[in-house]
Amino acid sequence: MSTRTRKIPIRTRDGGRLRTARAHISAGEPVARTRRDPTQVRSRQTVAAIVEAAGRLLVEHGRQGVTTNAVADRAGVSIGSVYQYFNDREAIFAALQERHRKQVMPLIQHTLVRLGDPAVDIVDAVIGLVRAMAELHEHDPERLRAMSRELEEQTSPAEIESFAEATAEILAARFARSRKSIRPAAWLACMTLSHVGRALVHNPPAIEVDGLLVALARMLRGLFAELPQPGPGC
Repeated sequence: MSTRTRKIPIRTRDGGRLRTARAHISAGEPVARTRRDPTQVRSRQTVAAIVEAAGRLLVEHGRQGVTTNAVADRAGVSIGSVYQYFNDREAIFAALQERHRKQVMPLIQHTLVRLGDPAVDIVDAVIGLVRAMAELHEHDPERLRAMSRELEEQTSPAEIESFAEATAEILAARFARSRKSIRPAAWLACMTLSHVGRALVHNPPAIEVDGLLVALARMLRGLFAELPQPGPGC
């Protein structure tokens, strides 16, 4: 079966327009735009250093401690270089958020493709996503907490609705069912994953991740019990 990624449209907060799913958090925020596009290797390195500096300052001092002067000093560049690429600190924050989305989005799209593959167990696909997200967030949990706390980086109810619609559309096509019949389970799954993912980053429980994923898999199997799963040799 072809594994080409299928772009699933997701409804976002900006006027109800449809755009490709981007991440598990704040998918409706505008894509970060720099004042000047960094085309050369050196300019891309400068932009990366500025964004990285902003992320570290956000962790250490909170939103109010992230000024363009402080960012320039931490990044080791001139204040002119900062304004060469960013209009203000809000544009730097947007770039910081966008960098995280670009890490997350391939995981989301890969899972959507797997959900549509009849040979793939639905729960295995979902648990694979949770595990991949947990591993990604292990690298810098303090920054993710700071982004959530200081930049209000979180999933809105509208975005969960949109991801649930996308999931229901895929599963309806896979099992020749109506989206209406599958949507309740899809919504519950997306809501659960959103809250579990957020808790793993912000309030990690005193539980081994593997044990948590086993329990989550049991719960999801009950949720999707009415949908046939691939048998041996599929």
